[in-house]
Amino acid sequence: KIRKWAKAQKRGECVIWFTIEGFFWFPRVLLGIEPHLYAFYDQPELIKMINEDLVEFHLRVIGEFCEICTPDFMTFAEDLSYNHGPMLSKELYDEFMLPYYKHVVPELKGRGIIPFVDSDGDVSEVISWFEEAGIDGILPLERQAGVDVAKFRKAHPKFRFLGAYDKMVMNKGEAKMREEFERLLPVARQGGFLMSCDHQTPPGVSYQDYLLYMKLFREYAEKAAKP
Repeated sequence: KIRKWAKAQKRGECVIWFTIEGFFWFPRVLLGIEPHLYAFYDQPELIKMINEDLVEFHLRVIGEFCEICTPDFMTFAEDLSYNHGPMLSKELYDEFMLPYYKHVVPELKGRGIIPFVDSDGDVSEVISWFEEAGIDGILPLERQAGVDVAKFRKAHPKFRFLGAYDKMVMNKGEAKMREEFERLLPVARQGGFLMSCDHQTPPGVSYQDYLLYMKLFREYAEKAAKP
């Protein structure tokens, strides 16, 4: 399937994206949420060993993928923030995550791949952390967590953003859906920001609602692209 999409990418018909598990996410999956947070203090060498192995695995994955084609962008799955901010301190990030990002991110950028981080919740504080690691963008910018992409654009003019469209309006009719696109349009016109649903589509959104969302998405994407 990758080879099929690689041909489409070469023809300019699609972009290719892949995701890998990040250095907060992966130890949490192995250990569980609460044991993982305790492990930063009780088992620090275990966390480092896990992430050292993860670096080696990621570098192999990237190399094998790029033998077929070069993805346009990628995401590190992290989810290290909740609705009130990050679940670890900057000090813990610097010790247990940053060194491993600094191993993998240069490999991605050297191949022309744009690195994003995927983290739910309020990411206001952690954007600068990821900038330090060489990350170029973040998603999905959840509105329910108080995220304001316009403020992010002013604070981080070179960073890239994806998402920010409040999913909770997607079943409230065309007027509300248009109002949300209008809110985001000025930032989208500045570049470096693609409007998109700010997480998984809620179960209350019908198929017809989603078709309307896609129709409006195309309309506003064209507006954003006009000079």
